[in-house]
Amino acid sequence: MPLSRAPFALELSRLAIDGGDPVVPKGFVMMSRWPRLDRSDLEAVTRQLESGLYTEMASAARVHEFEAEMAMMANTRYALAVNSGTAALHCAIAGAGVESGDEVVVPALAYIACAAAVLHHQAIPVFADVDPETYNVTAESVEAALTPRTRAIMAVHLHGLPCDVDAICAVGRRHGIPVIEDFSQAVGATYRGRMVGGLASVGAASLMSGKNLPSLGEAGVIVTNDRAIRNKAAGLKAFADAVKPDGTYELIGATMGWNYRINLLSAVMISRQLFHLENYTHLRQNSAARLNETIAAIRGFAPPVVPADREHCYHMYRFKFDPEAAGLAITIDQAHEALKRVFLAEGLYLVEFQNQPLAGHDIIQRRIGYGRGCPWHCHGRGEMTYCIEDYPGALQAIRDSLVIGMPAQAVLANPEVVDAYIAVFEKLDRNLRIFERFAADLPARPPWSTAPRMF
Repeated sequence: MPLSRAPFALELSRLAIDGGDPVVPKGFVMMSRWPRLDRSDLEAVTRQLESGLYTEMASAARVHEFEAEMAMMANTRYALAVNSGTAALHCAIAGAGVESGDEVVVPALAYIACAAAVLHHQAIPVFADVDPETYNVTAESVEAALTPRTRAIMAVHLHGLPCDVDAICAVGRRHGIPVIEDFSQAVGATYRGRMVGGLASVGAASLMSGKNLPSLGEAGVIVTNDRAIRNKAAGLKAFADAVKPDGTYELIGATMGWNYRINLLSAVMISRQLFHLENYTHLRQNSAARLNETIAAIRGFAPPVVPADREHCYHMYRFKFDPEAAGLAITIDQAHEALKRVFLAEGLYLVEFQNQPLAGHDIIQRRIGYGRGCPWHCHGRGEMTYCIEDYPGALQAIRDSLVIGMPAQAVLANPEVVDAYIAVFEKLDRNLRIFERFAADLPARPPWSTAPRMF
């Protein structure tokens, strides 16, 4: 059923911080509705509940069916279902052949689980800087981060924009290093006409309920064309099964048994959401086009950069604002703090996604790992240091940009919420001098001056 569309575009009054009426009624904060469930989705989950089969051990055949669906989506031969995105990354790292003490290149700007999954495997994360325009690692930054100990490269399609996978994989091939493609935020995006996920040695994705392809709660998947990678990953996942050369399965009994099995209700929900994925991706892209048009028309604002050979699926919408380009006599830090406060007064969120590079998070800075400095000290790498100033691209990206809405709230899949954001941007365009005076009284501190946070 289509959602009602509030006439926010007609709202031309003063900003709420200046005494005007907020776009969202006072006392409320507008949240998006996600995931969207129709009657057939609910009926599929209900049938699974009525079957009495809820676990992978109770119905391996249903999980294999789900894995076949995910492999078809990613255009790979194999898939492995797991219970979270972090588990998927951990299994992919194991599948790629990484061992304790090895190094894995990870983007300096990504979700903290990317680094944590490396530590779960007692391996060591080494960070590659990102391009401040696309927010993704590049072939050049990845190559600069390689050392003789590097055993895998993790390339993340941040916010739903594919990174330059072919160039990064070319670096991996030159050095004999597998590439792990994290497409958690990019299910539905394409790179040079190909669906992301199956473009590198192995792909890993979170399918939790806030992602573009949502589950009931938490879930994850890895996809690959390499049977050996799939089976190594399965050995880490649980007391699971391996795929034999003839395509049949055999049980794996001697494993570490992390118990990363997927819940069957989540698998059923994801199977149903696959039918909606294309429509919702187009909806997000249409919403982004509307926001792009609005933002590009306002002095100092810039929409996301999307290279011509890629299609963004907009898990998050990240825009830039340069107060100097807008002719405002305030610092960029004042401007961004003011933007967050202005939108919140209107009943909407603007957030940072990570307020500092991953190298600045406590788990890395304090080398918490497994305790006593392991895996660093356990493998003769006690001299390694992590300094956020080593990642100027990530720092620039964090300082120059903000994200619309809470990351797991699927803002761009909710047209009425996009209407509200557009209304506030239009208010800003008419009240930039009021905004400037408001911002001038705020502290001017970079985002990373406070403790690490996700948003």
